[in-house]
Amino acid sequence: MSSFTQHYRSLFDLLGYPLATRSAVSKQRIADAEARLHITAPAALRDYYLVAGNERRFNQCFNRLLALERWSVDRKRLLFMEENQAMLWWGVSLRNPSSQDPNISQGINDDPIRWHSEARRCSAFLQFMIHYHAVNGGLPYSGRANVPDDTEYRLDEHGWKSYGRVGSVSAYSRPRQVI
Repeated sequence: MSSFTQHYRSLFDLLGYPLATRSAVSKQRIADAEARLHITAPAALRDYYLVAGNERRFNQCFNRLLALERWSVDRKRLLFMEENQAMLWWGVSLRNPSSQDPNISQGINDDPIRWHSEARRCSAFLQFMIHYHAVNGGLPYSGRANVPDDTEYRLDEHGWKSYGRVGSVSAYSRPRQVI
């Protein structure tokens, strides 16, 4: 098992939602999608699908992880996720075929799609999205808050671990809790 697959599994475990065997997409289905598009998906994305590609509770509750049949390529980006209102796409860079963990771009759903950089590493983006989806319907209980910048509460001093930032949103978690 690769370090990416173990990392993704451990994140779902941390949130109290261990992945079942049925959550995985088969290597053959991924190979078929890659052959259809004449690409090789980067390991960080491929490994996510290998452990959680069929998982619905987190992957479909807000933004939607695309089924392999819906994968497409636009300007050397493999589109793999659609925003909840279908206004945006997320694509992983295919520019450097040897990169196992390339950057993620966000594309505005226009003709043509207008792309800008979203995250430096696919694995970091996916770990962020696991957390983002946890608070947007993946976990059974959720709430939201805006925390003032000058707050004295230190998340790290209270057992919260940072799982990155995308745009203006930060993700933190500790066992069975996400903010």
